[in-house]
Amino acid sequence: MRFKALDGFRGICALIVALYHFPVENHVLGHRFFLPNGQMLMDFFFVMSGFLIAGAYGERLQDWAAVGGFAKSRFARLWPLHAATLAVFVGVEAAKAALVPGIGMQPPFSGGKSIPAIVSNLLLIHSLHVHRSLTWNAPSWTVSVEFATYLIFAASVVLWPRRPVRAAAAFATIAAAGVILVARRLDANYDWGLFRCLYGFFCGAITYRLWKTASLRLTGRRKLATALEATALLAVLAYIICLGGPPFGFAGPLIFSAFIWLYAAEQGAVTRGLGWAPLVGLGTISYSIYLVHDPIIVMSALSLRLFERVSGVNFAALGYTGLDQMSFVSGPSMWTLDGAMLVYLVVVIVVARWTYRVIEGPGRQLFDPRPQRAARLVAA
Repeated sequence: MRFKALDGFRGICALIVALYHFPVENHVLGHRFFLPNGQMLMDFFFVMSGFLIAGAYGERLQDWAAVGGFAKSRFARLWPLHAATLAVFVGVEAAKAALVPGIGMQPPFSGGKSIPAIVSNLLLIHSLHVHRSLTWNAPSWTVSVEFATYLIFAASVVLWPRRPVRAAAAFATIAAAGVILVARRLDANYDWGLFRCLYGFFCGAITYRLWKTASLRLTGRRKLATALEATALLAVLAYIICLGGPPFGFAGPLIFSAFIWLYAAEQGAVTRGLGWAPLVGLGTISYSIYLVHDPIIVMSALSLRLFERVSGVNFAALGYTGLDQMSFVSGPSMWTLDGAMLVYLVVVIVVARWTYRVIEGPGRQLFDPRPQRAARLVAA
């Protein structure tokens, strides 16, 4: 089934992540961002992914042949757009080297944008502790750990078909211990991000099982459902803002699981609003939003630096070299930079809609045509 409220919420969160990485200081954004501890949204995505994948595939993964089909389907979902954005970054580095040497903050094809990192990115292993920093399209570290998590999840379902909740609880516990004892930080990504993803994902998988057997039923009591949804939303925001750092931040996947369990019931006015078609549309292209926003930021920053060189006009603090070395663009007019933020969001959405239509959809059909054939058969 389709969880429209969760789709709408996912689209909103994807835009917030895009804003979180936007290095422009204005009335909304700044060095501390408008949502402190906003990096925890990634943990929310991992929990939601576990919930949705468990719902879509948990009953279908009955043997290793099904695991192979599942892996192929997930690869077709993740790899084409990831490879396309990687190609954009490689093209930018090549242009820097050939046409405008010295325009970047680092020499071309150095640091996280090295030649070996191209290979690891294409193999989707670039965030499995094989590099010392984020590489190329920095947000794509989640693509690497999610694909590995998908394979682990599928194997667990086949190996322990009669005890899915116990198996998921065991993996979630081991992963949580890895986050606390090995990674020792909440924002692990290129190094121990797999523990972080496994922790959230298997919490989400357990949540789906609980929702399936004991979902919230408040039929005819919409006001109560609305009050519960609004309270849960405010509580989650307060938790992220006030307690998102260590040590309380380690409980994030558990709190997000309870939130998703409530919102999956879709019985109040808040979830009805999140099911609004434009928001659901944002959720549909959320993966594209997530992967295209950093290339847009990087190319914008390089374009401004090139404009500086040609025109002599000076912009302050154009030191953007990646999510791990971010400086903020500042200027005399905060209102002007407010407008820049709005333009940026529009561009991200427009580009994401285009990549979803041109790359994501055709990519799925190219690597895994079976879902399209099945859809046509059902329609017939």
